[in-house]
Amino acid sequence: MQNLIKYLFSLILISGFIVSCNKDNDSTINYETGANVAIPESYLQVSTPVISFQGGIPNYTYAYNVVKGVRNVTKVNIYKVFSDPKTGGVSNKALFMSDDIGNDVRTSVSRTFTYADLRSGLQVNGSDLPASDTQVNIGASWKLNFTGVLSSGEEIPLKGSMVVAVLSPYAGLYRVVESEYFRIGVFSTDWNGETRFIGSVDETTYSYNDYWGVFNWTGNSFRFKIDPTTNKITAPILVNGALFSGSRAMSCPDDANLFISSSTYNCDNMNVLEKDPANPASSAGKHKIKLIYGYFTNGSGPREFYEVLEKI
Repeated sequence: MQNLIKYLFSLILISGFIVSCNKDNDSTINYETGANVAIPESYLQVSTPVISFQGGIPNYTYAYNVVKGVRNVTKVNIYKVFSDPKTGGVSNKALFMSDDIGNDVRTSVSRTFTYADLRSGLQVNGSDLPASDTQVNIGASWKLNFTGVLSSGEEIPLKGSMVVAVLSPYAGLYRVVESEYFRIGVFSTDWNGETRFIGSVDETTYSYNDYWGVFNWTGNSFRFKIDPTTNKITAPILVNGALFSGSRAMSCPDDANLFISSSTYNCDNMNVLEKDPANPASSAGKHKIKLIYGYFTNGSGPREFYEVLEKI
């Protein structure tokens, strides 16, 4: 009898484990232990945080994943707002897209769109956006924000956003292919292989976002200008005087005597845009941006940053 009880108890444990392993639903994830852990909130995993927009390109693609959570999101609404720093204009808010969400815990969404989709329903100071995508100013952008629609019809905000940025051919994502950081004349590190987003402010001004060299500077940026005739770069240009650290910024040619630690880079061979010879005016070109900049700390000394970025 004792052995029979043990046998029946084992069957109960096994059947309970099997049921547990098959209980995954829209609000839980089953782990190898057999335990189901609830996902407390719906959330997004944005795959395309920045979408490069250029006049003449027929369509674009956005992509994201949405995790339903215990509140059971059935649809995602995406809202758009257009802004143009050149004119200071900001549009109304309008619905951009609606995506139905499946029954899986995690749903992947990928969808193409056009300038007509971006333009529809938006006005700036009572006027529609330009009829042609080639008339949209470089530096302008659409900010896309997300909400989740529950089975009850309630709409809840979802964290995460995308930006459709009107870029020059020389803005976009770059990979750091060469770099050096010297602290008070002593080599400290490089950051080769990391990626940087270079944004367009206007036809000649660009923004270096979220980093100062190797250091995180989330939410901040400095700017630089590219001379359209010589391709020479002026950097760094501080935004509202914001400096990552130190007492003042260092730049060429004003501080050429301080950029002396590198055996490879100097003010003569850096701060220049090298256009891809095969695609000199295309956003698909493997353009290179060579930057030299830094900051000086009173009582301490210079911090020198050298980097070569290649468009990807």
